[in-house]
Amino acid sequence: MTRSGLVEEFWRLARFSIVGGTATVVHIGVAMGAVAVAGTNPTVGSMIGFFVAFLVSYVGHFRFTFAVPGRYRDYLLKFAVNSLASFILSTSAVWVATAILGVDYRPALIALAVVVPVCNYLLNRFWVFLQPGSGSARPLEIVTPE
Repeated sequence: MTRSGLVEEFWRLARFSIVGGTATVVHIGVAMGAVAVAGTNPTVGSMIGFFVAFLVSYVGHFRFTFAVPGRYRDYLLKFAVNSLASFILSTSAVWVATAILGVDYRPALIALAVVVPVCNYLLNRFWVFLQPGSGSARPLEIVTPE
């Protein structure tokens, strides 16, 4: 990767972080509002917040982080699969760490706060928003020995 490629990747990561941070604030804000204003159950409030944050995250990554051409629906299914996989992985990892391994929940959550965004970035970068033939988003290639 060239120096300009590294700079470009740095700014893409910065945009990814901004969108992710915004989506997190939206998730928490909507959840708290649903509980405090509408009187919903906290779990339901969190689900509503997650859905709104999902939309913010998708539009932000589609238009800002990766700035891909096409229609919103072109990438939505892969983004939803990635989000669902991330949710299942996060939930399962916390359960395994706390219920099976006996680890305190705080270190488990801190580890997830690092691992999940990295995995999400890589999946979004090289699968969800991949542009075939684009120099900045080349797919990973498997090289076989001859």
